[in-house]
Amino acid sequence: MREDHTEGSQSNRAKLRWRPAALSAVVGLIACALALNRGFHEQIADNIFFSLTLAGCTIVFLSVRPLREFPQVVAAGLILVGLQLAVLRVPLKALPAFALLGLGSLLLLALRRIWSSGQERQLLYDSLVPPLLFLLLGYFGSGPLALVGSLHPKTLDLFLYSFDQSLGVQLSFQVGQVVLASHLLTRVTLGVYYMLPLVIMFTYARLLVRDRSLAMMAFLAFVIAGPVGVVFYNMIPACGPGYLMGSKFPFEMLSTSQLKQLPLERLPVAGARNAFPSLHLGWALLALWYSECLSRRTRLAMAIFFVGTVFATLGLGEHYFVDLVAAFPFALMLYAACALNVPISTPRRISALVGGLAMMMAWVFVLCSGAALVWLNSFWVNSVVSWLLVAGTIFLSLFLRARLRPLLFDPVGQARGVGES
Repeated sequence: MREDHTEGSQSNRAKLRWRPAALSAVVGLIACALALNRGFHEQIADNIFFSLTLAGCTIVFLSVRPLREFPQVVAAGLILVGLQLAVLRVPLKALPAFALLGLGSLLLLALRRIWSSGQERQLLYDSLVPPLLFLLLGYFGSGPLALVGSLHPKTLDLFLYSFDQSLGVQLSFQVGQVVLASHLLTRVTLGVYYMLPLVIMFTYARLLVRDRSLAMMAFLAFVIAGPVGVVFYNMIPACGPGYLMGSKFPFEMLSTSQLKQLPLERLPVAGARNAFPSLHLGWALLALWYSECLSRRTRLAMAIFFVGTVFATLGLGEHYFVDLVAAFPFALMLYAACALNVPISTPRRISALVGGLAMMMAWVFVLCSGAALVWLNSFWVNSVVSWLLVAGTIFLSLFLRARLRPLLFDPVGQARGVGES
């Protein structure tokens, strides 16, 4: 009987060893299959945002694992790059190589998760699954945008241009003239613009090692920003001033008198209908807000990135100024919706959520109303009204967010907020 029991224990231990070994083999085969898939290579070679999101997984790895393991990431990335070059016969390029470095990081995180035990398993799970969801969102994100384009062959670009004109200055054109006049400044601005996926991954990774609950809230806000943004893309389909004016941007623009002579109507503009609101600035704003519990250097870096994103989105012709204004209530709405550690019945959370949504819908009404835009452009004094709308939106968004902030970061403040009437 004792021998039978010993043999059974040995058999169970053998099964326990074979199970993670088999899972490890499957994960390794999946990574190699992706690297050798020509469609995947085309994606990481052509889609810079997806490639940098995948490369950002290396940041997550370095945040949760010791630095001495980084050579293993490099080795895994080199193996995947070598396989891709040898089998697919593609040229060596930096963007796919960085993406495969990120794929190698995911592979090693998955292997660590399979063989781990205890509290480390949860951290490895959190460092693996959310980045995978980020990647899926980036991979399939072009589908909803294409659907918006098919549903709205004509855009409201002229309406958004008209509101910016009512401010008395076309800020996107003014910033664009500064940015595009310098080759160096253009390259720096493009770098800031494309850096967004790395910033999102960095913010999530740093939060993960500091406060898991806050990291999950940030992750949720980053993820749902895309689908919620598509809803507003359908309400205000627009491409941006660079697409409206084409090669004339940013050195030629319509004057107020020329704009008055044009019928305010939808126009067929080539480009993705993803101008309003600016998700780019919305994500940067969320990263800035969620980083407030991190180090001073991190907060400073996020503030610099936010300012750089403002210049990049305007100067590259991707957004009108009003798109950036709408990013504030948009980010506020997501910030409040994802404040899962604050009861939904808390007045401060409700006011932030409802206030953000109400401001977004108010802007949709104003920008869709041709009569309102014509009135705003009728007299120069009306520019004061336009600027008051802008300032009021930004101020109210920051005010409501400041009232909600202590409930997210401070347990004492949360207790007080719940007790409010």
